[in-house]
Amino acid sequence: MHHHARLGSAIANMRCAKVLLLVSSLMLLPCTTLWGQPYQGPIIDAHGYLGASFNWEIMVEAMDRNNVTQRTVMARYYPGGPRDLPGSDEDAVRLAGRYPGRFFPLVGMQLPLLTGSHKWRSPDREVERLIAETERKLASGRFFGIGEFIVRHWSYSSGPHAEQENPIYSTFTRRMSAIAARFEAPMVVHMEGYPALVDDFSRLLAEYPNARFVWAHNCGRSKVPVIRSMLARHPNLFCDLAGMTNVGTTGYGTGWPRMEEFTALIEQDGVLYPDMKALYEEFPDRFMLGMDVAHAPGNNLQNYSRRVNRFRDLLGQLKPQTAKKFAETNAIRIFKLSSAVRR
Repeated sequence: MHHHARLGSAIANMRCAKVLLLVSSLMLLPCTTLWGQPYQGPIIDAHGYLGASFNWEIMVEAMDRNNVTQRTVMARYYPGGPRDLPGSDEDAVRLAGRYPGRFFPLVGMQLPLLTGSHKWRSPDREVERLIAETERKLASGRFFGIGEFIVRHWSYSSGPHAEQENPIYSTFTRRMSAIAARFEAPMVVHMEGYPALVDDFSRLLAEYPNARFVWAHNCGRSKVPVIRSMLARHPNLFCDLAGMTNVGTTGYGTGWPRMEEFTALIEQDGVLYPDMKALYEEFPDRFMLGMDVAHAPGNNLQNYSRRVNRFRDLLGQLKPQTAKKFAETNAIRIFKLSSAVRR
């Protein structure tokens, strides 16, 4: 009996050692080994910016190296510093002409003239002129959306951007929504998910069902129940994941992101949180990617590659058909890029 007992104990110890060895080995493996291989297909950067100081030769090289085939560009009219000059819609059109089929301009809404919530509630002469210009630009066929509308924006931990708080349901946004619906041009909205703003946004979405809205940054960094509820109720709402990986960036908001009780991250160390992963599989047609390069100093090969590679790791954890939609086909459909390529 003692012999059998010792033999059984030895076998048990051997099994335990094998389990420990397996666990130790797994701990040394990269997360992509545990969660699937990085996504290898082409990617569309559906949340890009443009400034006069951007080096587009470097940017195109970064796109080519990372198999990023196309990119939407929104002019940032705010100056970012002496080496980060503001851009314009005209710059975006020239860029698209220089690299046919690669860049797709949106009518830029990051404008100093929109500072002040009173201008959103009661448009002044400048804002009236902006509305008329937006209509003319969309009619030209050279623009593929409008944005980024800065509704609720946090100041950077370092940088010139200030806090902004504008109404999502206002005379200005309602008139822009009507124009967007007529030209089938998506409106990209930057709005942190404060509950009162979410309620007002839901009202706008319901009032303009033929307008398409892209709620940037994983639907304002909202938690899963809020995103799920909004997507389920509003088929004209889409989201991008721009700025949600915290790689190759100086950070947005204090403590990236500035933590409020309604905010949530999507991943940690390159691994999707289970509830976010389930949400993405539940709504595979509603999300896009974006590298969120907004300033010239960050406009370099290394930073861009880090952001793309993190997204490839995250996409590798989704079903292949979901990953392809997030990476490419959703952006083509939502921004109607295929019609542009045919032209």
